[in-house]
Amino acid sequence: MGAKELKNNLFTKSQTLLKEIEHQNDIFIFSNSTVDGIISGSIILKSIFNNKGNAALRCSNEKIEDALDAIIKEKHDFYVFTDFGSQVIDIIDKSLNEGNYLFINIDEITKSNSNTYNNIINPWLYNINGKEEISSAGLSYLLTKNFDRSSNDILYLPIISAISKDQDVGENRALISLNNEILQDSLKINIIEQKKRLTISDMETMEIANVLEKNITHYIKEITWNKESSLKVIEDSQLSTTSATGDATKAFNEMDESESIRLLKSIERFLQEHSKLNDSKIVRELLFGYSYVLINEESEGFLKNTRSFAKVLDCCLNAQRTGLALSLCLGDRGKILKDAHDLVLEYNELIKKLSSQLFREKWRFHDNKETIFINGEGVLDTQNVSSFISFLEKSISFADRLICLRVLDTEEIYKFIIIRTKFCDFNLIGITEKIRNMLNKEDGVKVIDKNKIEIDVSVSGLEDFLSNIKKIFVNGKISQP
Repeated sequence: MGAKELKNNLFTKSQTLLKEIEHQNDIFIFSNSTVDGIISGSIILKSIFNNKGNAALRCSNEKIEDALDAIIKEKHDFYVFTDFGSQVIDIIDKSLNEGNYLFINIDEITKSNSNTYNNIINPWLYNINGKEEISSAGLSYLLTKNFDRSSNDILYLPIISAISKDQDVGENRALISLNNEILQDSLKINIIEQKKRLTISDMETMEIANVLEKNITHYIKEITWNKESSLKVIEDSQLSTTSATGDATKAFNEMDESESIRLLKSIERFLQEHSKLNDSKIVRELLFGYSYVLINEESEGFLKNTRSFAKVLDCCLNAQRTGLALSLCLGDRGKILKDAHDLVLEYNELIKKLSSQLFREKWRFHDNKETIFINGEGVLDTQNVSSFISFLEKSISFADRLICLRVLDTEEIYKFIIIRTKFCDFNLIGITEKIRNMLNKEDGVKVIDKNKIEIDVSVSGLEDFLSNIKKIFVNGKISQP
């Protein structure tokens, strides 16, 4: 089983969907509120419209279990679900017992003898790694290209999804496997330009010093929001800051690969001298690699490269502006670009405000070079905590730390979020089991994914928990296989 078998299955599934389109049946697309979810849903929606079919799309962050009954009562003819977790497959199959649906996702899954899997599009069923090799949007594209002659128009969207899922896991952050196949197709028709450079710019035409100073893509505590440090890094790199025309300051998109490497080495030297970062190799792995520039987008906007495009969509979804996100995916531009631009600026300011307060006050922030404890009580809430966690996870400064973030969930309950960052060598599985044993209850610890858990702790039990969790962390630092 492999890519050939997956593509054969996608062809079969595409004919099922095409039949629904040709019969003018009412198709309902329900997308998870993720960048990959909204993109994969929009690819299917646009393909249906291109073939004169009837469809509607809804993108929601509510649990699918809670929404399913209401959706079924609307009595659509056919359903497509995109980027939801595999744990809901059986729930959907029981609710839609006529089998009139497709379920597209990339969560790990094991095939059983159940007929349920006739309706599932999932790479793991074909021995393809859904964490690294293909996104839900990539699957949606490979599905619809079998009948949609205009599919090349949206060929860049699966690349944005792959980046949003951190699937740039090859050498120099390259895309691999099926993602790379889609990328090569987009390069052939000249809608994407591939560049090897620093990966931190939101806007292509921003001055280099401003890119360093405003970088929160991979936050660097000693450089981000510090103009003096940003200028010192550029000065040390001996990089020319004058544009090719000689009449302006050089913009980020004017740097070639060798200039990016010089700037990268300058950042590494600066951090070796001024930071607590344990391994400078982390800097190169996160800051340097392939970027994918969208040729048909405006250079001055946030949609010009795939990373910043993904960020725009994420900002829209966090602000519950799903209509705006969908419009951008479908190719609408014009006035809505200002709305998208404003959302990104609001997000950037929010992260700066939260970080400044949390990192400035010593009683809120403790870093011992292995673990970081952050007390977000009174600063973080349910509206901003997920954005802040995403910011922490991708940070250079915390990339080798175990992060323990504390927020007040209710008047009686604290929520602790423990995050194992990319280069952190703590055994989170072992830590999870020890915490469950300490709390003496299975449901007190919720596993979000392999690198993140949540723990509910009563206000009355806070001091005991803090005392014990530190001991667990001390014993939890072992090398991962």
